[in-house]
Amino acid sequence: MGAAASTMGSATSKGGTRKSDAAKAWEDENHDDEHTMESAESNGSVDDSIQRHSLDIEKTTKRTTWAALLVVIVGAVASASFLYMGISNEKETKDESFQKRSTDLAEGVQGAMNDYENACSWIHQACKHWREYDFAYKDFRDLHDSIAAYGGGLDFYAMEWCPNVTAEERPAVEERAAAFFRDKPYEGVPDFNYTGIRGLLPEDPASMTIVSREEKPFYFPIQFFEPIETVKGLYHYDVYSAPWEQPSVNLALETWKPVATPGFKIVASGEQESFTTVLYHPGVPVEGTKPKDLSNMLIQIKALLERSVRFQTESLGVYLFDRSEDMMFLGGMHVVVDANGDRELEYFPDRITLDEITGKDRLYEEDIEFASRVWTIYVVPIDDAYEPSLVTIIVTGVLIFSASLGLALWMLTNMYRSIQIHRVMSKAAAEAAIVTSLFPENVRDRLIQDATRAKPRGGKKGSDSDIFKFDGNDSRGVLCQDGLSNLLTSEGLFGCKPIADFHPYTTIMFADLVGFTAWSSVREPSQVFTLLEVVYHCFDNIAKRRRVYKVETVGDCYVAVSGLPQPRKDHAVVMSRFANDCLMRLPMLLKALETTLGPDTGDLGIRIGLHSGQVTAGVLRGDKGRFQLFGDTMNTASRMESTGIRNKIQCSSETADLLREGGRERWITPREDAISVRGKGLMQTYILKVTAGSRSSAQEAAASLSTNDTSVSSDREGRIQRLVNWNVEVLSSLLKKVVARREAMGNSRRGAARTVGNDQLTKQGGTVLDEVLEIIPLPEFNGDAIRRQVDPDSIVLDSKVVEELSLFVKEVAMGYRNNPFHSFDHASHVTMSVLKMMSRIENPKEILLKKKEAANFKEMEAKLHDTSFGITSDPLSLFSCAFSALIHDMDHQGVPNMTLVNEKSPIAQKYENKSVAEQNSVELAWEKLLSPRFQNLMGCICCNEEEFRRFRQLVVNSVMATDIVDKQLGAARKARWNKAFIGEEDPSEGEDDLQAVNRKATIVIEHLIQASDVSHTMQHWHIYMKWNERLFQEMYKAYKAGRLEKDPSEGWYRGELGFFDFYIIPLAKKLFTCGVFGVSSDEFLNYAIINRKEWELKGEEMVKQYQQNYKVLYEECEESEYAEVTERADDLDDPTPVFSSILEC
Repeated sequence: MGAAASTMGSATSKGGTRKSDAAKAWEDENHDDEHTMESAESNGSVDDSIQRHSLDIEKTTKRTTWAALLVVIVGAVASASFLYMGISNEKETKDESFQKRSTDLAEGVQGAMNDYENACSWIHQACKHWREYDFAYKDFRDLHDSIAAYGGGLDFYAMEWCPNVTAEERPAVEERAAAFFRDKPYEGVPDFNYTGIRGLLPEDPASMTIVSREEKPFYFPIQFFEPIETVKGLYHYDVYSAPWEQPSVNLALETWKPVATPGFKIVASGEQESFTTVLYHPGVPVEGTKPKDLSNMLIQIKALLERSVRFQTESLGVYLFDRSEDMMFLGGMHVVVDANGDRELEYFPDRITLDEITGKDRLYEEDIEFASRVWTIYVVPIDDAYEPSLVTIIVTGVLIFSASLGLALWMLTNMYRSIQIHRVMSKAAAEAAIVTSLFPENVRDRLIQDATRAKPRGGKKGSDSDIFKFDGNDSRGVLCQDGLSNLLTSEGLFGCKPIADFHPYTTIMFADLVGFTAWSSVREPSQVFTLLEVVYHCFDNIAKRRRVYKVETVGDCYVAVSGLPQPRKDHAVVMSRFANDCLMRLPMLLKALETTLGPDTGDLGIRIGLHSGQVTAGVLRGDKGRFQLFGDTMNTASRMESTGIRNKIQCSSETADLLREGGRERWITPREDAISVRGKGLMQTYILKVTAGSRSSAQEAAASLSTNDTSVSSDREGRIQRLVNWNVEVLSSLLKKVVARREAMGNSRRGAARTVGNDQLTKQGGTVLDEVLEIIPLPEFNGDAIRRQVDPDSIVLDSKVVEELSLFVKEVAMGYRNNPFHSFDHASHVTMSVLKMMSRIENPKEILLKKKEAANFKEMEAKLHDTSFGITSDPLSLFSCAFSALIHDMDHQGVPNMTLVNEKSPIAQKYENKSVAEQNSVELAWEKLLSPRFQNLMGCICCNEEEFRRFRQLVVNSVMATDIVDKQLGAARKARWNKAFIGEEDPSEGEDDLQAVNRKATIVIEHLIQASDVSHTMQHWHIYMKWNERLFQEMYKAYKAGRLEKDPSEGWYRGELGFFDFYIIPLAKKLFTCGVFGVSSDEFLNYAIINRKEWELKGEEMVKQYQQNYKVLYEECEESEYAEVTERADDLDDPTPVFSSILEC
């Protein structure tokens, strides 16, 4: 217990004099947060100032614009008010008149319908007792005449009486009718051969054949009808025998209400064709009875409309539609009234459609019920009687608007000056923002202050401002004596003192991307800048948060400083945290970028060097002046970076001392050996690793990556997956171009591509090699399709296609063996080279968009197509090249074809000992692609048999071109090249221009794949060394395994020289000769020559190094030693062959 108390007392005593590490770490974090908030507030004030100026400009512009618009609107409103009021009043009057006339007309139609219903009711009342007393035919004629004279004349086609005659009543009724026509009881009875009640032929009523009515329980014969001359042939015709009449008859008897039939046409002699409807009337309902007999009227629509418009005094059009029959047109009539009041009626039987009527500006519509049917009446104006007069109002409005427009122009002229002022202020604010981004705030203020105070120097340009004078005899110049003392001072040159300050306490950071130079040599410029902008933008954000000042970027080197422009005591701590944040964030950025920027992006690293000391900072004025730092501290910080270790932070002893003083001794670890620094001698440096009580999200994320991925296999799997994602992204992008072109050509059909199999593509009993063609026909140029084509990036591939593409690429990756050289890594590198070369091909569409105004536009389209031999005009060709690069080494066994032949491998016998590995790769990939699992993908690549065959042929020719060892193939390929470009051999007989272009396109595609397959020899020296060593390791491993007879190290040096002299350099010259690949051909040739010279100097030593590396990798490196070897490799300055080989291991 005493010991415990003593321990507690000791702890308490220590606690009173020194805080614990955890408390100190907590205070450090809070201290940094305070600085972060201050930095945010400082940056915010600058941003607020810029935003305030922008808002002022925006407000002024809006006020000016709205003021001008308001003046114009006021003038327009004032001038249009008369027009509006006049039109409104006139329109309202015309609308009311039209509405009233239309309503009257609709009521007239309804009234006419009621008249016909009443007339039909009278017929029923008069005839309903025809059985009880003798109701003669003459009485029915008198009834007809009375109804025809009703209401000023009721016009109808015919009126009928159809009693319900039972089978028992039929003989008596027929006898009575026969006596009527035989005896002719009154004058006017026509001659008629009466044969009894008749009806339509039961078997075929549509033929309208009338025969004697068979026995039925009841009939509805036409007993009376007038005028008898019109329908005498239908006397005693049973209306119930017609199937289309039965629904109307039954409905009338069931409902005891009048029923009208659908409209049908009857053409009377000498009259215009018109729709007609039959009105069946069952009589007035009487309680206790049931309807039995029917009175009928045949009403012509023309007669109904004429009766409806008899009192119309203005020009209108009226149309009737039967809503019960899907808006069946029944008829229309125009009432034309001239200036004298004379009326003219024009009937329209079937020339008007509903769309023509409903499209009118004015339209009256009303539904009218008529005898169990719903008719729709439309009324429209047929002249300009209802249009308002605008002449007077327009003249008045124009005069008012002219006066207000003059006033608006006067106001705009006066406001223009205000706008100009705001524009000047906006420009000044923008310039201030640019200056702020280039210079610290205090330096910026001094620049502005000195610029306003500086006195202009008089004299002519080149007289008193030039220190040297030149004459024609001495190019060295003669020192001016006039005003020499002024010209040799800053005040004399710039009118004010230099802007420079001394900062005794600063820490400077140099950070350089390791492997960037080699990485950028195989990328497009846009990809290079994408990497730098993303990485450095992230660093910039961290710098703002940590209140670190970014000085500049020189190439891929990032320079920053803490302790200026505002001094701070903890500058070394702040810079250490900033450097650590950058180091932790970079791996995540690079792995994320690898999906879009391609292979090896995730292998880039960073070296960071820190040094603390005094610097001179200021603006070196003159052309393109900028804020710079000078002094030995800058040089030492640069040396700390250049002598540093990949993915580590190296700091000098000065920085380490400051960290110790700040209680951060745990962050630094001295390097085992002193390093030699140019101009400094041996220096003791330290490795910096920031640790704290709490870690940032970037640190934790990076830590999780480093601790969880401890095994080589998992790291390799992650790398392969990133390569798979990148290849999927590449192929998807090319596939979108295929789909976009296909849609532009109007060919989006899918499914036909799978109708051809492997057995149909190869010759009978032949191999893949037999499929190689001298000329592959590409599609003819279609300029219209190119112009119609949408942006491929706007194409959205079907989710199933993308899913199958991802699975296919993953299975292709799994199909590659774990060879050092012939691997999925190398296939991805070849694919990237193919993409770079294809992007350098002159694209006709891009040039056409720039030259649309050319007179011979169509001729230029074809010329541009021929310039690239049609390759870029066919997206399927581009996709095929990338696809071929991806699969060209599938299942490669890591030995040459000759070894497989000597070993009598089954695949060598299968392919007749020719291009064994290449043919095997094609068949494996093709068989996989044709699997039903990739049906949607294949259907997207090829939508018809022609595309399928072209795709297959392009893949076969491309992959077979990668066999550069077979002498027979090489000679045939050389002959095709000469025939296409050099003209040593005459073209084939009958070969036209299109075939000649396709010949060139075919051989160019083959050489594109060849160049990409060996592109490492025509790229940066580090890239060449990386892949050259991997190939050596592969061959040496095969030799050690007994599969190669000769030790590759014995002839590797001479072999590489010969490879450059007899294959690589001539191939690069061919790329230049064809004139398709633009600057890529120059780039490849230059790198090939440089690498050849470098290899000639260093090759022999490199081969020895290769052998030593092989021993480390495959003979001395046990599992337990792997981590130690890898750590030693990480200490190297650059990714040398040793480092790349260990990564591959």
